[in-house]
Amino acid sequence: MTSTEADIRMTSPAYSHNMTTHVYDTYDLFIHPHWYQYPLIAPAWHYAMGIFITFVSIFGSLGNLLVMYIFGTTKSLRTPSNMFVVNLSMSDFIFSIIMGFPLMTISCFNRRWIFGKVACELYGLVGGIFGLMSINTLAVIAFDRYTVIARPIKASRSLSYRKAFIMLVFVWCWSTTWTIPPLFGWGAYIPEGFQTSCTFDYLTRNEYFRSYILCLYVFGFAFPLAAILYCYYYIYRAVAQHEKEMGQMAKKLNAEIRQGQSAKKSEIKTARIAMTIIVTFLLSWTPYATVALIAQFGPAELVTPYVSELPVMFAKASAMHNPLIYALSHPRFREAVDKRFPWLLCCCGVTDKEKEAASIAATEKKSKMNRMDSVNSTAVGGNQSQMSEISNLDSDTAVEEPAEPVPRTGMRMKSIKDKMKKAAEASQPVQQDNSALVKDIMQALAGAMAAQSAGQQAPVYLPPQMMGTVAQDPQIQQMIYAISQGMVANQVPRIAQTDTTQSGSGVSMSAQLPPPPANVVTTEAEVNGGHTNQAFQTD
Repeated sequence: MTSTEADIRMTSPAYSHNMTTHVYDTYDLFIHPHWYQYPLIAPAWHYAMGIFITFVSIFGSLGNLLVMYIFGTTKSLRTPSNMFVVNLSMSDFIFSIIMGFPLMTISCFNRRWIFGKVACELYGLVGGIFGLMSINTLAVIAFDRYTVIARPIKASRSLSYRKAFIMLVFVWCWSTTWTIPPLFGWGAYIPEGFQTSCTFDYLTRNEYFRSYILCLYVFGFAFPLAAILYCYYYIYRAVAQHEKEMGQMAKKLNAEIRQGQSAKKSEIKTARIAMTIIVTFLLSWTPYATVALIAQFGPAELVTPYVSELPVMFAKASAMHNPLIYALSHPRFREAVDKRFPWLLCCCGVTDKEKEAASIAATEKKSKMNRMDSVNSTAVGGNQSQMSEISNLDSDTAVEEPAEPVPRTGMRMKSIKDKMKKAAEASQPVQQDNSALVKDIMQALAGAMAAQSAGQQAPVYLPPQMMGTVAQDPQIQQMIYAISQGMVANQVPRIAQTDTTQSGSGVSMSAQLPPPPANVVTTEAEVNGGHTNQAFQTD
């Protein structure tokens, strides 16, 4: 102990109050002189902190252990995105075990740190690693949710188990990088507050310690916080924009009231989750970071043992509430817990509405992935299919005519044609011959498919009685006809315009369709960005 530290100790109220205090005698080698000026903490405060940290440690470790068990044993939850939640739970589990019970609990009930200097440094090192790891994992989870919600097309192809693992390795390395330097002289680990736990030395004011605390604040707190705020801000914007578009679509379907209520509920739920995450993060770590900044750059006399110790409790409690926010808000997780431990979720089990919503969401996600696979196979593959053997409509015997080559649209087009055949058969009596009807549909479908090919003349499919009179008219050549049993019911002009702003041969068609007469099959073809949708209806 230096002469300056000895002078401070001799003149401190604590020394005059109790000249044989075992607390200060134990820490002669590494206790900071700043704490000598304050009297000893009352035993009741130590015991209260011991009880609180024991509660936090036990419930935090059990909660995070439950999260790891459920996510590890439930197949539907073993996804790349959920690897981040598992890493957060593992980090908080170790944080709860090391930083709470039994080490800090024993120290609180002994009113001093009883494990020595080396253990104090290891305690501070482990607490720093897993504390920063929790913060950085929260930022990664926010980024993952931002990618999935704000950029769903990119997210569906970008994240894999390998990439998720690489991101977690980066989180571990980043967290370790900023906690090892105190072991080599850039900063230090010393007792804090009530002298029953150890942390970074944010009290020593020199260029080495100040630069370390500043870097730790920027890269360990401010940077992850900025990432979380950025991601959840754009998540909310994406949800609001989506609900706005759905509202506009609902107006066309005369569903303004219901859609407006759904949009409001969705936005409120998204905002509530985002605000819960941000507020709990700020409550957990902002007081701790603020105390460190005040100790380095502000009036140090404001940093009393009580002011220093209370933020420590908030930071350590974050390991307990993280599972509640990130896991219990997950319907599938609650459903898995309800199956294994139904008594745990007596008040927050999965409702039937949530189960139905989760099932619908899973079905829509699978359907979206199938559509994307179909689009990709169409864009990448250069193969072309030939549609032939389409008969004239007014002839009892089939007269085959070869059709123009059209681009292949993948297995989805085959599925559409199969569905159209089945629907056409179901709409007619069994005794009626449906062959002519199916041929009508196939003929109109061929014309719509041919419109996809940019730079190619769409083939003209007309009844034989019209071929000699209108085939030479260029306006007629760009029309699609609604045909029923060999008779032209309506001539619907569809002026095909090639969209040169998009890749591929995107074609958009727009026209006002007159209502079809009875027993008329109407086929609409609309090509948009590589997607082809066919629909028909019969009276």
